[in-house]
Amino acid sequence: MDKNEEVSISLRKIANFSEMNQVATAMRDVRRSGKEALPILIDALHGEDPMLRDIACAVLGELGPDAGEAIPRLLELMKTGSEETRMATALSLMRIGPDSLSLLEETAKETAGLTKFWACWAISWLDPSRLNQDMIACLKAEQEQPTNAVTPFAAEEAISKVIAWQLKEAD
Repeated sequence: MDKNEEVSISLRKIANFSEMNQVATAMRDVRRSGKEALPILIDALHGEDPMLRDIACAVLGELGPDAGEAIPRLLELMKTGSEETRMATALSLMRIGPDSLSLLEETAKETAGLTKFWACWAISWLDPSRLNQDMIACLKAEQEQPTNAVTPFAAEEAISKVIAWQLKEAD
């Protein structure tokens, strides 16, 4: 069995496992494949199975900067996916790192609603100095009038990053 088949099987296993230890083991197997897993993971982002898509997002984030070529597809998913997918893509893009910053900024400037919010959240983790007033207002709006149960906490976290950066700059 070649490496791509192994990765594909591991991804399907993750989607079917209910126990966290099994999920963690299968994710570790995929992550060990490193860059070799990218084609399969990126293909999974195009798939119809939402759980498999979100798992592929999470694993791409685990690969960090090595997953840079997945950034455009992750951002596309952030714009069109479910709320769970938006959160998964934001986390992955943040974990992929600074290579995703310019496209995250573009997304934050060109979109609205939760897509903009999650792009701003990811930017706050990578480099809060890149958030403009409109982006900060988006975070504050979600904190004050949340769309769901998760966003007010994420907004508070992002705003804390901005405040910490501002305090550091003031010194």
